[in-house]
Amino acid sequence: MRFKHLLGSLLLSSTLLAAQPLVLVSSEGPPHTINNDTHSGIDLDVTKAVLKRMGYEVKLLFVPLGRAQMMVKTADADLMAPIFQTKDSENFYISDTIVTYKPMVFSLKSAHLSPTSITDLRDYAVITFQGAPGYFGEEFKAMSKQADYVESAQMAVIPNLLSKGRFDFAVLDKYIFYYFYRLNNKERSVEGFKEHSLIPPVNASVAFKSATLRDAFNHELIRFKEEKHYQSIVKHYLGYIPF
Repeated sequence: MRFKHLLGSLLLSSTLLAAQPLVLVSSEGPPHTINNDTHSGIDLDVTKAVLKRMGYEVKLLFVPLGRAQMMVKTADADLMAPIFQTKDSENFYISDTIVTYKPMVFSLKSAHLSPTSITDLRDYAVITFQGAPGYFGEEFKAMSKQADYVESAQMAVIPNLLSKGRFDFAVLDKYIFYYFYRLNNKERSVEGFKEHSLIPPVNASVAFKSATLRDAFNHELIRFKEEKHYQSIVKHYLGYIPF
């Protein structure tokens, strides 16, 4: 009788443990990560959807990215997203790519501009986000000193300023650009913009405290992408855009 009681207690404890949600930490940066009760952004929706297919529930916490990394490494959180490194380290195991960030140079089609390099922007009016030269390399830094160049602390205003012809070029992640341009209308036409792929894309991943969970996540992520769920998540936040 005592054995059955002990066995029942162990099974109950195991069930409760399995029911505990995974703690996912991130830092807000729409549309990739959004601190909202109903919408959590492209990166986090992808991560949560894959984990749900694996049988896991997720609890979201928003903290600075540096703190998020430390929380995973010290096992105060189970995983973080996004992360832009590719190598594992102790208690910090990197998944396959969940989202590819696409830094993009935008212009208006009506302006008939066709730059072939970042250097070609130097004779024009350029707007981008605050701190951009720190992300895009020496050629971008040199251009920023030569062009009629502005950094905006508010990324939300950049697409509309370009659409009104206040600048010749805007430099912003493709998803961020269209998210803010269509914030109040997912059907708003984007046909007037021209994209110039002059900056290499950047892969975003998830970092796990457990290599075993990371490996299982990678396996399920393959199936998730094959079934076209990723495109549905992007469309939810941006409307239809050409990939």
